[in-house]
Amino acid sequence: MANVVALRQVREDELDALKARLARHLPHSIVVYGGLSLAARYGLHSFRPASILVPVGQHPSCFTIIAPIGSGDPQCIEVFWSPEEHTVKDVAQYLSLIPDLDWSQPKALIGLPRILLPEIQSLDSIGGRQVQVHVKRKGHVYNLEAPAILDTELPPEYHISSLNENEASVVWTNWEFNFLDSEDNIRHDIAHFPSSGIRKRSLTDSAGSPQEAAKETLVSWVRTTKNGWMGNTFTLPRHRRKGLASRATLALAHQMLQEGFFAIVVIEDFNAASAKFHESLGFKRLCAIAMAVLVPAETTGQDCLE
Repeated sequence: MANVVALRQVREDELDALKARLARHLPHSIVVYGGLSLAARYGLHSFRPASILVPVGQHPSCFTIIAPIGSGDPQCIEVFWSPEEHTVKDVAQYLSLIPDLDWSQPKALIGLPRILLPEIQSLDSIGGRQVQVHVKRKGHVYNLEAPAILDTELPPEYHISSLNENEASVVWTNWEFNFLDSEDNIRHDIAHFPSSGIRKRSLTDSAGSPQEAAKETLVSWVRTTKNGWMGNTFTLPRHRRKGLASRATLALAHQMLQEGFFAIVVIEDFNAASAKFHESLGFKRLCAIAMAVLVPAETTGQDCLE
């Protein structure tokens, strides 16, 4: 068992070394590694309001916490550790030391490698507070190494480029899980991380009259989240069945690979349609992950378990 003292924010000049330590545990460290890679490439300021936390006064290890992820309820945390370096009791103590985190309320560990799930399930307390561990969701990380080559061109009325900050509202509004994060955080991520959006040009107005300049409407998109994975994929209903989501996804994947990132998505096990779609583009299943919700024993936690 390590001598647990405190947590501190990682420094900019430590990111590459921490990445190298996490890389030794790939693919299971992929979720934390992916987020850390974004911070190393774009700067710690790009990660706000989240913090990347490491132990104080310890021999360098792969132990990493990223919190908070999003602004929803329950608050979400990412954590990775090696059982060879830290026990689950160490992990519990470090979780209790995360600044400004109220453990009287449920917390969610997201993107948790399923090989570490039994250790988390063995926890009965955090910081002296009794907790119950509930596995809410299970899924897999899918990785793209060799992108598919599509045999059709993008229809001429559409074109593809990065998302703009002023498009955060439409992205957030059409996100099924927008209760997990704020529109402002989405805007921040769009401003700092790679994304892909497809827009349709229109030379006429709604009445069919010619316009002096072409109007562009965002109709399909995918973006990079602070987790380091590609997500929020969406196409407006009237523009579906045209291959737009495939184009947007592959465009972002190419950019991620060119910049030295993993091109990954997270798909829940029940979502066979998403798995089939991404596999058709060349994505392959990489590792199993889960969401574990830590619920204070004095509460029922039913709201966060629905």
